Amino acid sequence: MKRLLPLLSLVCFLHAQEQITLDFLKSKPKGIARDFYIWQFLQDPKTSLQDSIQAYDLVFRKNDKIEKLVTQKGYIHELPKDLRCKNLSFDKLKEEDAECIGFGLKLSTVPSLAPQEIRHLLKKLSTDDPILAQEVEILSSKDPLNQALKSNNAQVFSEIFYGLNLEQRLHIFNHSINPSQLQALADQNHPNFNKMLQYVLLSDRFSTLQTSILKARITQADERILLLLGVAQLQHHNTTKAQDYFRLTLQKAKSPLIKDKALFWLYLSTQDKSYLQELAKSDTLSIYSIFATQTLGVKPKYSIISQLQELKKGQPKFDISDPFAWQTLRSNLIKIPSGDELKAVLDQHLAYQDSSPHMAVMLTRIKKFKNNYFLMPYANQLTWQDDHQKALTYAVARQESNLLPALVSTSYALGMMQIMPFNLAPIAKSLGKKDMQLSDLFKPQVALEFGRFYLRELEDEFKHPLFVAYAYNGGPGFWRRTLKKKTLFIQGRAYEPWLSLELIPYEESKNYGPLVLANYIIYQELLGNPINLDKLLSQTLVNSKPKKEKQ
Repeated sequence: MKRLLPLLSLVCFLHAQEQITLDFLKSKPKGIARDFYIWQFLQDPKTSLQDSIQAYDLVFRKNDKIEKLVTQKGYIHELPKDLRCKNLSFDKLKEEDAECIGFGLKLSTVPSLAPQEIRHLLKKLSTDDPILAQEVEILSSKDPLNQALKSNNAQVFSEIFYGLNLEQRLHIFNHSINPSQLQALADQNHPNFNKMLQYVLLSDRFSTLQTSILKARITQADERILLLLGVAQLQHHNTTKAQDYFRLTLQKAKSPLIKDKALFWLYLSTQDKSYLQELAKSDTLSIYSIFATQTLGVKPKYSIISQLQELKKGQPKFDISDPFAWQTLRSNLIKIPSGDELKAVLDQHLAYQDSSPHMAVMLTRIKKFKNNYFLMPYANQLTWQDDHQKALTYAVARQESNLLPALVSTSYALGMMQIMPFNLAPIAKSLGKKDMQLSDLFKPQVALEFGRFYLRELEDEFKHPLFVAYAYNGGPGFWRRTLKKKTLFIQGRAYEPWLSLELIPYEESKNYGPLVLANYIIYQELLGNPINLDKLLSQTLVNSKPKKEKQ
């Protein structure tokens, strides 16, 4: 109980709609939230050069946006070494030390360098950066692919791949490669090589290299890559090899979600219901466990909590629309060991209706992420068109922010719906709202209203909740281009639409879409509208099978 009063004093400052000043910035804890306010401060024409320099020195995580603004103010300062070296011409870069060359050298330029320039680089790099020296030597050779394979170094191979432009990659790498050599590289389980494997397997430009990868017997790669290899084998009608990869994934996976995916794909490729029965026992909520329980008609093992008990009305003891208040409170809460003392603190500070998302976040941590909280706080502050609109809005908000009102991301996306600053003005204009400030997005009613407006725009174009989720995360342009290729969600293709879920080219969106869809199904169920997942997913099959694939 001794912690209660000191903790209270730390979080009771309120977020007023005041002009951002240097003193304001200095008074706030360091972190992404303060960086966001510094970014705004630097945009103000009234901010002097001297104040800009002091604000710049407060930045927690410097980025291009802040660097550009402080430069525009006239602050001529030495850039961090990595940025400075990246901006040097080759003639200047080659005279720098090995570390600077490592930051600034573009591997795509190496094949066009003169022999004497290659020798100069190798002399500088051989001792202090032998990996980069080896990459330069390989790219300056007559047969870079063969030399890269001879290195038997997954880091070297993949760094060369990613250091080149697309035309160079295709020219050098899109060839038949001995499967045993690829296996030796892949089984080093290097993160960058795993990333390269994923890129190639999801690309439609590297068909020859893909074929070589599928001929290799890779066993030690990352669990995500093993699963993707299984999916790729299915896509190429190699069912036995695919099932071997799914079994290997199941054996090696540490992530509960990846294990569930492996079980799901084993069921889908074998139609053996024992895999589905095992999947139905999962306590991890996902579209895969939902599918298993719905198909078998059994009760889920995962827990859903839609209401917190004994919440008080009235205002919490901290301002939920102030990002600094929650940052400070949370940093103090996580220092308290779980037990009666922590429960007392949570009850005092978070057991209010308006701070129920904050309580759920802390309870999730205490329960080691075993409970799934599906709250709908602040819903009564708006009028909803229907349950679908409410369910989709909260499904996205839950994934974006855990429903926390005053969240700031590293890209300065704001609030419950993580709306980007540049979207504030156009959405406000469409909604007929004037004099809106970015900090207004920390208010739950504003965030939900703006978020659902944007979702409605996306829904008008993309229709399906899954497609809306992909577009919300990756941007409408990304999803528009993806659908335009007509290579995903194909009617009549085996294993659809589940196959397409694994072939989304952007990793973050690939993971995001199914998570939001699972949220949507749960929220709809809580609102009294059970939805069959299989039927809902069947509505994503918007493209026809190409004629050459039809039998």
